[in-house]
Amino acid sequence: MKFIRRVLLAVSLASAVAGVLRFKGKGSGALKQGGWRKITDQK
Repeated sequence: MKFIRRVLLAVSLASAVAGVLRFKGKGSGALKQGGWRKITDQK
């Protein structure tokens, strides 16, 4: 029984950390940087 409680605690903590990291990253402008850009021909 102790093992099952420890496993459930570890899973719940991991999911809480993953949720915090996911919501923390939504507010940043990470998607605005990088990506595709037009290639200019240098002739």
